Amino acid sequence: MKKLVLSSILAVSGSLAMVGCTQASAVSESQTTPATKMQHKQGEHSKGGHHMGKRGGFEKLNLTDQQKAQMQALREAQKQKRQANAQQDKAKMQQLHAQTEALINSPTLNTAALNSLADQQAALSKQRFVERVQAQHAMAQILTAEQKAELTKMREERKAKFKGKMAERAAKANSAAQ
Repeated sequence: MKKLVLSSILAVSGSLAMVGCTQASAVSESQTTPATKMQHKQGEHSKGGHHMGKRGGFEKLNLTDQQKAQMQALREAQKQKRQANAQQDKAKMQQLHAQTEALINSPTLNTAALNSLADQQAALSKQRFVERVQAQHAMAQILTAEQKAELTKMREERKAKFKGKMAERAAKANSAAQ
């Protein structure tokens, strides 16, 4: 039982730390200068990622000018929404972090408080997930059937590439362990 509780605490703490880092990254990214942004785009992060934004693959779908304008409008609306909520989200994360630290440092573990924190963290995660899927859905509605098919193909290729990399890492780890 103690191991389960301890692992739960560590998982919540790790999640909070990751979200805090993500929030800090988002805040610092919104405060970068144009010169910094140019360096960032030319750096290693411009290889694309898990998103399908400007660098993630929509340019490969041969979007019309109207589609590009619609995508840009959606991205800008999402950016403004994130910026509007940034301070509130940061305050929530700081509060959760402080409560987690208090739980970790208390002489006895208050499981009711721990469960409450876990529920709050899950609610934040759920909210981010819902917003991300809503944004992806809105962008998908802009695409033609052919573009959607190409996007699905690109996502499958990316999944296969990721699985290959993970298998490669696992093989290296196994060989190093032996």
